[in-house]
Amino acid sequence: MRVSITSDLFNYSFKPAAEEKLRLFADFGFEYIHWCDDWNNEVFYTQQDIKRHGQLMDSAGLRCLDVHGTATNSTRIDAPEEGELRTYIRLLENRIHFCAAVGGNALVIHCPSGEAGSQKLRLGLNRSLRVFEEVKLLCKELGIVLALENGSAADEETFRFYFDRYPPDFVAFCFDSGHSHRVGNFDQLMAFGDRLRALHLNDNRGSDDDHQPPFWGTIDWKKVIGWIKESGYSKPPNFEIIHDPRLFKGTMREYMEYLTHAIEEVLKLF
Repeated sequence: MRVSITSDLFNYSFKPAAEEKLRLFADFGFEYIHWCDDWNNEVFYTQQDIKRHGQLMDSAGLRCLDVHGTATNSTRIDAPEEGELRTYIRLLENRIHFCAAVGGNALVIHCPSGEAGSQKLRLGLNRSLRVFEEVKLLCKELGIVLALENGSAADEETFRFYFDRYPPDFVAFCFDSGHSHRVGNFDQLMAFGDRLRALHLNDNRGSDDDHQPPFWGTIDWKKVIGWIKESGYSKPPNFEIIHDPRLFKGTMREYMEYLTHAIEEVLKLF
């Protein structure tokens, strides 16, 4: 399948070795990977780490589309403390180098937190501009775009803040279908289709961020896929699915059979 899957699919349940899970993805027909390992920690990739991760993807026959940047409670794009902000920038630069080295072209990042129209959000947005300015030249040199991931009711305000300041070859959009369904702002996000550079496709039932395969929940996939097609998005679609043993009791291979069937069905809409 000319389709991508996120690398952390089983990281929070079965926790297989990298070699095992990447080979499993390839065995079920996936040709691409969205690297999502270590997105929620402060692991710094050495040159040896970067080389090893690249070799593992190559040996499994997988090509990397894009990479998820770091996002923890303290190390975030709008961190108020200087040390925490410097750590975020250092890790962001590290992942930009990693993304370029393994063949990706987009790095997904989380936006500042805060309610729409709030002073907290505005302060966070303004504080985060330092991050963008510090990595702007590096992104240009390596051909990496920063893709903002939607996730809150403040998405529209946040995206307009950044998109008014930066061109699409530097700051773009990563659409998370599950987040938009839970928040209920898909109609607003449709206005940013021209910035779409990465996808986190997953399903839920409108309340929890379940990250399940298409048709498990209540997302209108015909509407979502229709919008993606109209946007001109040209990369293979990426599915950010996470195995949850509370929702699926079977083995890794059984879950792969279930999710690949769901993906094959939604691909018919493309």
